[in-house]
Amino acid sequence: MTKEVKTQWHPAFCSAVKLELIENKADLDYTNEYHLNSKPIQMDLLVIMKSKDVEIKNEIGKIFRGHNIMEYKSPEDDLNLDTYVKVIGYACMYKASEVHAGDIDLNDITITLVREGKPRELLKWFVKNDYEVCEKYKGIYYVERTDCFPVQVIVSGELSVENQKWLTLLSRNLNRKDVERIILQTEKLTQKDEKLYADSVLRVAVEENKDAFRISRWESEIMFDSLRELMKEDLDEALEKGTEIGKEIGKEELILGSLKKNRTAEEIADFLGIPLDAVKAVEKKL
Repeated sequence: MTKEVKTQWHPAFCSAVKLELIENKADLDYTNEYHLNSKPIQMDLLVIMKSKDVEIKNEIGKIFRGHNIMEYKSPEDDLNLDTYVKVIGYACMYKASEVHAGDIDLNDITITLVREGKPRELLKWFVKNDYEVCEKYKGIYYVERTDCFPVQVIVSGELSVENQKWLTLLSRNLNRKDVERIILQTEKLTQKDEKLYADSVLRVAVEENKDAFRISRWESEIMFDSLRELMKEDLDEALEKGTEIGKEIGKEELILGSLKKNRTAEEIADFLGIPLDAVKAVEKKL
């Protein structure tokens, strides 16, 4: 049995964040899967603000300070107290990893936890343990206490699709309107890196919502012209590969036909201008 390929949610998440914060593209540095030491301990996404004077346009970045740690949980993973404690550990290790003392101010670090479904038990724990929890923006909950890093919990399933156009697409519950939306959003992108980010989000959206994309295909061929344009490089590569495979199949059919006419392998190789071993490989299949 072949092993099922697992959907790669995290690269799509990193791409979606970069697209959400696209208005501040020049002001932010990103590091996907930031390694904290020589062992395999890594943050999902580290976002560094190049200047403290920058105003982040998108609501998910309003909480940002100099160093911003983002942790994403896919639909099958829980966002719970263990996750929170782990990311607090990441923040402390990140501070401790500074090259020179004082390079990273403890007050300059924020934590963002993201999941499509609302982590109700974690939010209850915060309230019970004297954290202040408030929904600052739709689907974005600020978690505050004087002795802790600033924290926000983003429930992507509750976000506004007008304000967070990409994180809301990391879901297994997309409908026809969502599918049309991702194509229209992608059409507006002009930069190569932005299109690559959109491609990463699109791959997950298609993989996890095949029925929605299939329905929309029959309803709107124009929309899928845009999809094909976005995926043009992949499609061209697949077509080229398919052509090569087709040539090989055609060549094999010629060899088989010649063998059935009782021509020798040497005669066939000489006539077709191919290696003798290639003919003998087909001959063995007979």
